[in-house]
Amino acid sequence: MKNKFILLLFLSTHLLASTLLDEGDKYFLKKHYEKALLYYLQTDKETQKKIQPRIIQSYLQTGDKYSKIKLYKKALKWYGKAAKLKNPSAITKIGQTYEKKADRYTKNHKYDKALVYYQKAFEYQNKLLNQKIEQIKKKLSHKKNLENDTRILVTKDSPSWTHTIGRLIIPTKSEFISKTKIKTKTQKCSATLINLDENKDSKVIITASHCLGNHDPKAGQIKFTIKNKNGKTIIRTTKLRFDSKFDIKKMKTTTDFAVLSLNKAISNEDVKPLVIRRYSFDTLQQIHQDNFGSLGGFSNDIAGYGNMLTYDPKCKLKPYSKMYGSSTCKGFKGASGGPIILTTTNSNKTKNYHFVGVVSHFRDQKFTNIYFAPHHLFYHKIKKIIESV
Repeated sequence: MKNKFILLLFLSTHLLASTLLDEGDKYFLKKHYEKALLYYLQTDKETQKKIQPRIIQSYLQTGDKYSKIKLYKKALKWYGKAAKLKNPSAITKIGQTYEKKADRYTKNHKYDKALVYYQKAFEYQNKLLNQKIEQIKKKLSHKKNLENDTRILVTKDSPSWTHTIGRLIIPTKSEFISKTKIKTKTQKCSATLINLDENKDSKVIITASHCLGNHDPKAGQIKFTIKNKNGKTIIRTTKLRFDSKFDIKKMKTTTDFAVLSLNKAISNEDVKPLVIRRYSFDTLQQIHQDNFGSLGGFSNDIAGYGNMLTYDPKCKLKPYSKMYGSSTCKGFKGASGGPIILTTTNSNKTKNYHFVGVVSHFRDQKFTNIYFAPHHLFYHKIKKIIESV
């Protein structure tokens, strides 16, 4: 009787294992891996050992499913289960998932968390992350330096010259996400609405040449956006009129500016353009002892990471070379192409704003010591373009 009971127990257990395995295989073949695991993991240890490759694949595929929809915590859970079974692919996927998680934090400017996950990814045999780790460390170091930042947000009460600054959106690449959907990558810089007379409508903007270096005409036209006095955004497409062809290897002989025209003029009632005059900043400083410099633009290290316009109200300007001036103004990437302004005060204590250059590049990638392209080098070129459009 006892032997019959043992035999029946064995047969029922074997039958249950077989049924669970069949059900698991049914879902496995349909690529419903998470459901397949519900059955596989109910089988006995001996059966699980035999079907371990299917269990591992189910873990990995389930992890991939969650990784694709950016649920990285869940993805790591399933990859971790495969890793416990000594699967090398799981180890690689864990490292890749930590990297994706870090990339997401980087995109959202949460650099402290990004560094943690890049370092975790590095531990999981992802040895190619040194560059990303160093970049994040630089960003964190830069963030610490911002304690001494003097830049402020542009408001309706800011100096009138700040309201002539707009954003340049430069398409750099377009790629198909699907047959019907195209994703366009862009680069953003700053630009200034200019004219020879502030009482006239303007159709010309000036920016830095290096901002246009990655433009791909096939990806779309360069757009200029600026806010009018009521805060409404004005959008224009642009046409390149002149490019100095900035070359970092030829800085002794080339400078960094570009002039573009708009497809439609911006009304003087919406935005008063910044007036361009021929005197250099060096000459103006000699004429006016009471003077100081300023810089404006969409610096992408502050103010919503470049979503809002900022300016450094007061700094010093001085010549650096024949092709460049230097300043103690504060700015960062995104402010490239923005204006350098010299403010002078006359005997009546009236302030006058002089456009004297275009923000070019930054020493040691810091937010101080900005070089600029002095406007007097290309004043006649600008004047000719303004008169011709």
